[in-house]
Amino acid sequence: MALDEKTALAALGTVYDPDLHKDLVTLGMVRDLVVDGSNVGVRIVLTTPACPTKEKIRSEVEAALVKAGATTTAIKMDAEMRRANGPAAPQGGPPGPQKTLTQNDRMTGVKAIIAVAAGKGGVGKSTVATNIAVSLAKLGAKVGLLDADIYGPSIPIMLGLRGQRPSMTADEKIAPMQRYGLSVMSMGFMLKEDQAVVWRGPMLGKALQQFIEDVEWGDLDYVIVDMPPGTGDVQLSLAQLLPVAGCVVVTTPQDVAFADVRRAINQLEMTKTEVLGIVENMAGFVCGNCGAEHAIFGESRIAAHAEAMKLEILGRIALDSVTAVAADQGEPITIAAPDSAASKTYREIAQRIARKVAITTHERNQVTPKFQAFFAQKPSA
Repeated sequence: MALDEKTALAALGTVYDPDLHKDLVTLGMVRDLVVDGSNVGVRIVLTTPACPTKEKIRSEVEAALVKAGATTTAIKMDAEMRRANGPAAPQGGPPGPQKTLTQNDRMTGVKAIIAVAAGKGGVGKSTVATNIAVSLAKLGAKVGLLDADIYGPSIPIMLGLRGQRPSMTADEKIAPMQRYGLSVMSMGFMLKEDQAVVWRGPMLGKALQQFIEDVEWGDLDYVIVDMPPGTGDVQLSLAQLLPVAGCVVVTTPQDVAFADVRRAINQLEMTKTEVLGIVENMAGFVCGNCGAEHAIFGESRIAAHAEAMKLEILGRIALDSVTAVAADQGEPITIAAPDSAASKTYREIAQRIARKVAITTHERNQVTPKFQAFFAQKPSA
């Protein structure tokens, strides 16, 4: 059979997205198909730039076209993210400006908002959030990083932006700082280095609202939100203000740390925020001399805890002698040592997050808008 567009399209219809379980043609991923004799060119549009199965799909597309009679193939892999619609805002929120806009009216150019949280401080949450953001950017995504830890903003130091001040746009909005392919905003840009933030709870929510509404975020695939530790005002405000696509919870190996993780997850469930999974940070120490890994916090029981709560472990990151030093010098480990074990783990974590958000977004968009609102309603007491 002569190779024509119809034959090529039929061949591409035999290739399935391994996560969405439908063929590429049905999913609308096949674009710009050109057939010239036995030469075929096609653009495959994935659901995320960070798709972990990109090369698998490329290989299967090429094999399908060759089987159909193509002798030369030109396959371009591209991505278009759909906006991940979050749940409806919890009822009974504070009065005032927060009521003037809906969740979907804010950050309209952002496809997915991912929170990174922890039940307690000192677990390396900001380090994890920063390196996930950098990893997504290195995978080709357009990424923002919002430092919502108002009392202890550390992102400017980790990104080498200490002492920097953002500028204003022509529309009198704040232009986020740019670093390592990220658009960044933090309270640290507004303060002197040793200046303390002495605010009551409502002020925290107002500051977060300004970072969301008064910053020119533009068109981004992801915004990673580095949450403050604990379960307080900022966490509640984020759930009210934005359609959060999901949350990554950071813990360390000790049982006492996971006890706080349970509290954080309980709050996420109360605000109908999906938990994407757990990152175990400081999962042992890797000796810089011999390369051996030591369980300095005792044997981890995270796997058992995660299984009991039906949560996925997105990755385990060991302590090393490079990460903290590099961060103090303004370079995340994913920039300072891109080929290190930690950087490879962060890349895998970023891809797992992107995959889960893409699957959830696809499933949610299969439901008609009429029933989306029904499913998002808060259950009655």
